[in-house]
Amino acid sequence: MRIYVNWRTSIRSVFKNRKRSLLTMFGIIIGIAAVIAILSIGRGFEKDTLKNLSNTDDELVEIQVSFTPNNGSVDGNNLNFFHDTDRTQVEQIEGVQSAEYPVQDETLIFKDIFIGEKKESKQFSLVEETTKELILGRGLTKFDNEIKNNLAVIDSVTATQLYDTEEQALGKGIEIEGYLFKIIGIYQGIERENMFALPETNIELPPNVYTRYFTTQESSAALIITLEENAIPATVTTEVITLLEEKGTMKEFGEYVVFDTALLTDGISQILRTITLFISCVAGISLVIAGVGVMNMMYISVSERTKEIGIRRALGATQQAIRLQFLLEGVTLTVVGGLIGYVLGIGFAYLIGSFIDVTVSIDLFTILLAVGISSGIGILFSVMPASEAAKKDLIDILR
Repeated sequence: MRIYVNWRTSIRSVFKNRKRSLLTMFGIIIGIAAVIAILSIGRGFEKDTLKNLSNTDDELVEIQVSFTPNNGSVDGNNLNFFHDTDRTQVEQIEGVQSAEYPVQDETLIFKDIFIGEKKESKQFSLVEETTKELILGRGLTKFDNEIKNNLAVIDSVTATQLYDTEEQALGKGIEIEGYLFKIIGIYQGIERENMFALPETNIELPPNVYTRYFTTQESSAALIITLEENAIPATVTTEVITLLEEKGTMKEFGEYVVFDTALLTDGISQILRTITLFISCVAGISLVIAGVGVMNMMYISVSERTKEIGIRRALGATQQAIRLQFLLEGVTLTVVGGLIGYVLGIGFAYLIGSFIDVTVSIDLFTILLAVGISSGIGILFSVMPASEAAKKDLIDILR
C-alpha cells in the first residue's frame, strides 16, 4: 500500500512539471528507439540471410558430402563420383531423412554454341519478358513464353560473331545443341577484356522453351543429405563418412569430405548477431547521456521541494519513504520514455525495412530490453538524488 501511495505521489509530481519531464524523457525515447530499431532490423536481416543460405524452407539441417580424387586416379572431367548405391546406403543410416544429388542452378546456365567451326561457351538467362534496352528488334514477351515460341534475344557481341553485323543477325537463327531459335532482338553486349572478368548474359530464352528442350540434370559430383529433425549432425556425419570409406563406390580413388551447412549458418548468424549488438551498444551510449539528464532533473526537483520534504518528515515520513518516492519518480520518467521509445523504434524499423526490403523481427527480448534498460537507468541515476533528499535534516529544513 505504501509503495502505491508513493508511486501515485511520484506520478503527480512528474505531471506537475510536464515540459521539464518531457524534455528529460526525450533522450530516453531517442536512445531506446534507436536500440530497438537496430535490433529489430538486425535480427530480421539475420533471419533473411540464413533463409537465403538454406536450401530448405524448414529448419532441417543439410550436409553436403563431396569427393576429392587422388592425383591422377580419376579423370578430372568425371563428375560421377557418387552412384545410386551410395545414396541408398546413406539413406539407411539412422538420422538421415533423404540423400539426393544437387540440382543444377538455372540462374547460371552455360552452353556451347558454334561460332564458325569453333565452339564457344555462352551464358544464358531465362526471362519471361526482356528488360534490357534493345538496339534492334523486339524483346521476349509473356505470350512468347506461354505459346513456347522458339525465340531468342542475344547481345551484340554474339550477333557480330555469328553474322558479322547486328543487322544481318536480326531475323536469322541461332543453333543451341541441335535446336534452332530465331533471333528477334539484339541488345548491347560487353566484350570481356580478360578471362577473370565477370560474365555477362549473352542469350535470353523463354523459360518454358528452355525446359521443353533442355531438361534440368542432376549432378552426381556431390551428395546432399537432409537430416531428421532431432538428429545430431556430428554423429550422423561421422557415420556417413565411415560408411562411404568402407563401402563407397569411389573409396579406392580418393577421400570423402563433408561440408556442413549448419556450421556455415551458425557462424554467419553469430557474426551478424555480434555486429547488431555492437551497433546497438554504440547507439545505447545516448542512454547514458539521457541518464545524466534524469539525474540533473532529480537534483533540481529535490532542491525545489525542500519544504515538501520537511513537511512530510514532520508528519512522520521516514527516510526510506522519501528515498522511495524520488526513486519512483525517476523510474516513472524512464519507463514511460522507454515505452514510447519502443513504439517509435518499432515503427521506425518497419519504415526502414520497407525501404530496404528487410524483414523486421520483433520478439520478447526486445520488449524486455526496452523496459529493463529504461527501468535500470531510472534506478541507477535516481539513487543519488533520492539519497540526498532522504538525508536532509528536518531541523535544517525548518529553520
